[in-house]
Amino acid sequence: MIFLRKYELLEIHKTLIDEFGGTHGLRDDAALESAMAAAENRAYYEEADISLCAATYAYHITQAHAFIDGNKRIAAAASEIFLEINGEILNAPNDAIYELFMSIAAGEKSRDEVEKIFSEWLS
Repeated sequence: MIFLRKYELLEIHKTLIDEFGGTHGLRDDAALESAMAAAENRAYYEEADISLCAATYAYHITQAHAFIDGNKRIAAAASEIFLEINGEILNAPNDAIYELFMSIAAGEKSRDEVEKIFSEWLS
């Protein structure tokens, strides 16, 4: 599996903020690194597959609130880009993706629930 690097995620965040608005900046570097490491750790220590790693990016980057603005956007972008660079496509309508990330941010979805959704969207 190919994992995202921090500098890539920071550049993607900058692009998203430039394109859609919001405030640039990283609020908590350690929180971002921890959220990003979660996906790699699951792959290496739990033998998690692509969908579980993408769901881990989605859940942990959203929950980390590492950026001043755009946390849900960067989490969605990170999970989709991760899938694409690993040869997978997220088969879900934009409104379903939006609702998922809003529910993650609101604390309404557990990581297990997010994993189940991602697994369904990749099959």
